[in-house]
Amino acid sequence: MAIVFGCISPHPPIIVREVGQGREWEARRTIEALEQVARGMARHRPETAILISPHCPLRRDAFGVLVARRSEGSFQDWGAPGVIMSFENDLEAVALIREEAQAMGVPVEPLRRWNGGLDWGCTVPLYYLRPGLAGARLVPLTISFLPAREHFRWGQAVGRAAARLGRRVAVIASADLSHCLHRDGPYGYDPAGPAFDEAMQRAVAQWGVEAVLSMEPAPRERAKEDAVPSVSFLMGALDGLQVRPQVLSYEGPFGVGYMVAIVEVEGT
Repeated sequence: MAIVFGCISPHPPIIVREVGQGREWEARRTIEALEQVARGMARHRPETAILISPHCPLRRDAFGVLVARRSEGSFQDWGAPGVIMSFENDLEAVALIREEAQAMGVPVEPLRRWNGGLDWGCTVPLYYLRPGLAGARLVPLTISFLPAREHFRWGQAVGRAAARLGRRVAVIASADLSHCLHRDGPYGYDPAGPAFDEAMQRAVAQWGVEAVLSMEPAPRERAKEDAVPSVSFLMGALDGLQVRPQVLSYEGPFGVGYMVAIVEVEGT
């Protein structure tokens, strides 16, 4: 009873049907891969889902964990207010995470609320992965401005907490890759974008932990990515486990790199 499943999900609101209004199918490979992830997750019957988002209530020098009893989010800001999701939070898991983080010297602050509700870094993955979660409770976590290696340690603390929890745990890393793949993308085009996306796909497929943790800040900034913190966290959470990673899809139809990956844990 510990972490039984991991995955990486992109988070563009446009792939939500009620938001995209047909344009979501320009990213159909991403959607099909997320549906595959949900089916794989369901086979492992998770009881707790730990989700880390890069669009969270940010702290510069500390990570965050939601300590409220419930977490809720919608797509109201994206023109679809009727799409609402609500989860019971796993407060026992939260307590253990805080204990392990303190023991490791990982700076963590409790969050009484998640801004105005769960952000799109949470709600977009959950939109597609809910069928794999069934009645699982949620633990929303945040990244920070700390280096990748600190995010890896944050993941290690969470992995230790999951091992103590006595429940089947899935870990979801919400991450978009480069935002500058095309001239008409959010930040225009920079050759660092495709280079970063290729490197990240290769690192995840090969489970190259050091390759991710040692990515230099300058090309990451040029690539306008928000993947390294979440992926570093996931790798830390799965540290010491025998894993079988697989990149299921990659595409960038809107100038942003969307990678979907699944990480099976041996023996679960």
